[in-house]
Amino acid sequence: MIEKAKKIKKAFILAGGKGDRIKLDKKKNLKAFIEIDNQKLLNRHINLIKQNLNPEKIYVVITGHEEIFKENIKDFDGVELLFNEKISNVGGLELLLAIKNINKFLEKDEHTLVTLVDEYYDENDFKEFCNSINVNQFSIMAGIKKFVFPEEYLKNYAVTIDEEKKLIVQSIEKSDKIISDYFGTGLICINKVFTELIVKNLNNGIKTPLFSLFNKVDLPMYHVLKNTYSNINTRVDIYELEKKLRINKKFIVDVIIPAFLEEETISFVIDDFKKIVNNVIVANKISSDKTDEIAVKHGAKVLSDNYRGYGHALKTAIEHSKADIIVLAEADGTFRSSDLKKMLNCLMDNDVVQGTRTNPSYIQYKANMNKPRIFFNKLFATFVSLLWSKNKTLLSDVGCTYRAFWKTKYNKIKKNIISDSPAFAPELTIEFINSGCRIIEIPVNYYPRLYGVSKFSDTYLKVSITALKMLKVIILKKIIYIFK
Repeated sequence: MIEKAKKIKKAFILAGGKGDRIKLDKKKNLKAFIEIDNQKLLNRHINLIKQNLNPEKIYVVITGHEEIFKENIKDFDGVELLFNEKISNVGGLELLLAIKNINKFLEKDEHTLVTLVDEYYDENDFKEFCNSINVNQFSIMAGIKKFVFPEEYLKNYAVTIDEEKKLIVQSIEKSDKIISDYFGTGLICINKVFTELIVKNLNNGIKTPLFSLFNKVDLPMYHVLKNTYSNINTRVDIYELEKKLRINKKFIVDVIIPAFLEEETISFVIDDFKKIVNNVIVANKISSDKTDEIAVKHGAKVLSDNYRGYGHALKTAIEHSKADIIVLAEADGTFRSSDLKKMLNCLMDNDVVQGTRTNPSYIQYKANMNKPRIFFNKLFATFVSLLWSKNKTLLSDVGCTYRAFWKTKYNKIKKNIISDSPAFAPELTIEFINSGCRIIEIPVNYYPRLYGVSKFSDTYLKVSITALKMLKVIILKKIIYIFK
């Protein structure tokens, strides 16, 4: 007789996947430590299980990288590592061996929760699934979801259901065609009878995949997940999920503007951007003019100091900001807020969005971007793209100030930033690339200065000096990361 699941004493998170298809160019690129909404997947699974079931033990099932996992779980009480046999998961064998391992820990008639670390479950869905465990009688309870696109159906396992009896009639792992309206997820609650079935099969040389066995036991039930779910296999999966989670949220946006002797232009720039962002922060190098007074009068937050340069000013202001999103712009009116909305839209499924000034159709009349400057901007950008080619980031303008990025992503790389000069711009790009961030470029309108002259590019001599500083940092960064 099948009984209701008693209190779940043990839960298992299967975390053996390497994440080879994620391609973040990291030595230890494991799915368990992918961050979604600024939280590692593994940590999120542990927290959800503790909040909703509070079992005596949570086991993280791994096949290697013991030290990394130990470091990650050290602050969680009641969480231990469990080692699975390291073997290719061809035909789902790795999952079968994991269940065989889990069987050793289960008592007669005991139910346990099993989740796959590379899947994302909505908090409310997870809570409702756990509620279903407590009130129903079953051998297996599987989280299933109605599919929208064939892709998500075909990369999970197919399930056909009896809606009247609320039972799974059939489950097929890696089905090559659509046979129902639902697919199954890796969120399951199973009993000792099911785990012993798998052990028996393996002992007899039967390797039927885990998710194809649900109809081999009595009362294989299902629970329909209604909200956001993702099976994360590629970088595209990560950012599509991030976009879904961000789309209805409101974020604080700060635009940061470095300024030195810009009293003629600063008011126009502040008035332009303050209509869109939450705060305009002006990093003003102390001088004899009235840039700081005018900026305050027009509603900006002003940080005045004897900055060592453009990069130092920006770093200081970014550190001061409490925003979710940082936007960098210029005080001379060469960039406008009219491009910011599209940058912020693109940021919803990216880590960094950079402007590029190299598209001729976006360069306004009399703007300081002639053919030689376009050529050398593209040359430097191509050089960076080639040096960090594994990240598959294609660039055309690493020197463009105008860009938007998530503050949390910057916080992870800020310790590596060394430039106080205009070389800060390409260095920032390089550090984002090297950390595995997804970076895109979009063309932005580039206008002539409203008044005055550029501190870095009004003459070819200044352009050359700035270019050499940038080139020096680019080469230095590559040398550092070769030997790091």
